[in-house]
Amino acid sequence: MNNYVNRKWMGVLSIIVIGSTLAACTGGTSGETGKNPEPGKGEAPSASSKPVTLKAFETDINNPIPPGNSMSIPTIAYLGSKTNTILDVTFLSHGKYNEQLRLKMAAGEYPDFYWTGGFANEETLANGMVLPLNELIDKHAPNLKKVIPQSAWDAVTLKGQIMAIPRFSGGGTDTDRLIYVRKDYLDKVGAKIPSTSDEFLDMLRLLRDKDPDGNGKDDTIPFIGRQSFGWMENIFGMWGVDPSANIPYNNEIIPGYLHPNMKPALEFIRTMYKEKLLDQEFLSNTGSIFTQKLNSGQAASYNHTVEQIADFQQAIQDANKNHKVDVVAIPTPKGKGYTGPVGNRKNPFGVSTIVMKTTKHPVEVIKLFDWIASEEGQVYVDIGTEGDTYRKEGDKYIYDSANDKNKSNLRAVFAVTPLYFNKQTIQARYSPEAIKRIDQAYEIARKEGLPNPTVAMPKPKALSENPELSWYSSSMIQETMTKIVYGELPVDYFDTFVQDIRKQGGNQLIKEMTEWYNSNKTK
Repeated sequence: MNNYVNRKWMGVLSIIVIGSTLAACTGGTSGETGKNPEPGKGEAPSASSKPVTLKAFETDINNPIPPGNSMSIPTIAYLGSKTNTILDVTFLSHGKYNEQLRLKMAAGEYPDFYWTGGFANEETLANGMVLPLNELIDKHAPNLKKVIPQSAWDAVTLKGQIMAIPRFSGGGTDTDRLIYVRKDYLDKVGAKIPSTSDEFLDMLRLLRDKDPDGNGKDDTIPFIGRQSFGWMENIFGMWGVDPSANIPYNNEIIPGYLHPNMKPALEFIRTMYKEKLLDQEFLSNTGSIFTQKLNSGQAASYNHTVEQIADFQQAIQDANKNHKVDVVAIPTPKGKGYTGPVGNRKNPFGVSTIVMKTTKHPVEVIKLFDWIASEEGQVYVDIGTEGDTYRKEGDKYIYDSANDKNKSNLRAVFAVTPLYFNKQTIQARYSPEAIKRIDQAYEIARKEGLPNPTVAMPKPKALSENPELSWYSSSMIQETMTKIVYGELPVDYFDTFVQDIRKQGGNQLIKEMTEWYNSNKTK
């Protein structure tokens, strides 16, 4: 997995939650010692209090985990020592995280807290097992309140109750994906940065025809995507849609794949595919194949997270040492005939931490994450510990990335701040040139983004009864889109498809989502 792809995970592990039985906050008084710390300084463990053991489930983010008990892992033990806790962490396989989490819950293995992609494990929320955090955060978490923006808190709030600790999106933006191009390739073929969908096609045609890498071969991929139309969000976003999102339309909340603007977006992708402006193998590209093609320099443009631009720039440069690589973010072009907002759906947070109502130590859990949100905790999550993975020269941090290779993932799962949030640690990780590239991407991201009205919405009954209505699990929806893109079905078939889906439970899904939105997010 590419360096620091583990810090975003957005769209990789989306979990749609069902039902909710919201109870009043039951924050206990276990372990309360002394007064609240000043924001930014963290709270030092009390010398007189005995450390409590906190059990946690976390993802391994597809990284190796040291053998043995987690409490013997220095990285985890250090976090415990700084927060007066003993952390008993079970790392679950990233690819099967949801499945393994549910199995453990079904067997009655309840942690004090657990990591989740998105908002919450569906069974715990549905069964009223998630602890509301309002009172605990007000009393014990000045750093969490200071660093996490209100938009992220709002996203994990249901009927006034904060149901998770969110890891918020970075850079002052809720939009986490952009289109990137090889500016060095554009300069070579005489292409300009596009502002419309037609200009985007013109740019891709030049990249296809003019051998931008100069190797005399017809092997440059103008734009690359991957399985299930992955990493193509901003292509759909030229028309203000996303097949995996829910979108306001005509006073309703509808699935993105049913929105009328999906039709011109699919027609556009069909043109890209037909003219070989899109990787002809895009629907069979696994994550590893996608990353290999991208890192090798074979792809001239792509869609990805805002956070990872510097890492992709470095990876592509490392693979093309004889060529000056220049990866830049571009504003999402406007789709032909469309005048609304463009880009990727806004997402105020990527992953979150859920505190179980069964915990005997709610205060200690909150204080643990409040320390992580402190300046000292941010340094720990980002670059590790002094004398091991970094050293200081005056006020400057010198980061040892080689020694941190299999340690950063053990810390990243506890993060509440995004990459590029702490300027001190980012300057330790990246050069001034890389930081300039990062800032340019975030500047663009702050200016675009699509509404995301159902963030934190429990799973509608209609989806439980008919999984084929879910973009993530529906072979029917994706196969229809694929056939339109491949030219096996006419573009106008999209209208028939919409009518059929609405009759097969789509109208009920729309009704439930609209009612939830009107009850939970409009007041």
